[in-house]
Amino acid sequence: MTRKTAAGQLGVVVSNVVSLRASADSDTECVTQALIGQPIIAEGGQKDWYYVQTWDTYRGWVPSQNVRLFDDQSSPAYASTGPVAVIRALWADIHEKPHAQSTILTKATISAELEIVDSTDDWVELKLPDLRTGYVCKRDAKLVDKQLAQTIWLPDPDKLLETAGRFIGVPYLWGGTSPFGIDCSGFVQLVHRIHGITLLRDAHMQAGDPRCQRISREDVRTGDLVFFGKAPDPDLSAVTHIGIAMDNDWFIHSGGAGGVQVTRFDDPTSRYYNRYWGARRMRYETLDVGGGAPED
Repeated sequence: MTRKTAAGQLGVVVSNVVSLRASADSDTECVTQALIGQPIIAEGGQKDWYYVQTWDTYRGWVPSQNVRLFDDQSSPAYASTGPVAVIRALWADIHEKPHAQSTILTKATISAELEIVDSTDDWVELKLPDLRTGYVCKRDAKLVDKQLAQTIWLPDPDKLLETAGRFIGVPYLWGGTSPFGIDCSGFVQLVHRIHGITLLRDAHMQAGDPRCQRISREDVRTGDLVFFGKAPDPDLSAVTHIGIAMDNDWFIHSGGAGGVQVTRFDDPTSRYYNRYWGARRMRYETLDVGGGAPED
C-alpha cells in the first residue's frame, strides 16, 4: 500500500536521531540527520517513507515511524511555544519516571528542544513528540519559555571553542549531526546552533554565508571558520571540509578516522595539509534562536 501525504504537511521528529536518506531505502546514502523534537515538512510519501524538509532546508527520505505528522496543521509546531527544555548535556537520558533507576525511554542529544509539562527541584516532566511522557534530570537541560522574548548574546569566540572542545573524540559519521557521530559541517553547524546561530548544512554553504567576512590566512583568529578544498578561494564548489580556528596555528574539526580532533594547519602528516582554501569570520548580523548555550 502506498502512503499518501499532502505536500507541505507539518510534523516533528520522534526518534532521538533519524537519518535522512538519498532515496526511500535504508541502504542508500545518509545525506543528513534530524534530532528528536525538530520540525519537518513532509513533501510527499512512498510506501513507509516520507520525503521531508528539515529546519535547515535540507531534504531527504525518512521512515514514517521516525516522524509524527500533525492532524491539525494550524497548531503550533512542537516545542515552538510555552516552556521548553533545551538539552545541554551531550546526551541526556529520558526516563519513564522521575528517578535515575527508572526505565530509559530514549536519549536526547545536545540542542534538542522538548516540551515541558512540569518541573521539580531535580526533574523535568516532558511531553515527548511521540506523545509519551518522559522525565529528564534538570541539570541536563536549560528551561526556556518560548512565550517570553529571549536575549540572544553575540557568541564569544572562547565560549564557542569551549563548546567545540566538548565534542573531542566524537566519531566521524558522513551526514551525522549529533554526538553519536558527526561530519565536518554538521559539527560546525551544531556548535553554532548551541550558541544561537543558525548555519546552513554543507561546508560550501557555510563558506558562502552572506554574514561571512573573508579573512586572510595571517589574520585567522579564534572562532573563525576555516575551509579546505580542491581549488583556491573563492570557488565555493571546491570546498570539501570545514573547521573552527582555535588560533592562528590550530583548528578543531571532525574528520576521517579521528572524528572530532585538533589539528595544526602546518602539520605535514594531515590530510588537509596544502589543501587550505580560505577563512571566514561571521558578522552575526542576523541571529536565530538555536538554544542550549551554556550560561555564563
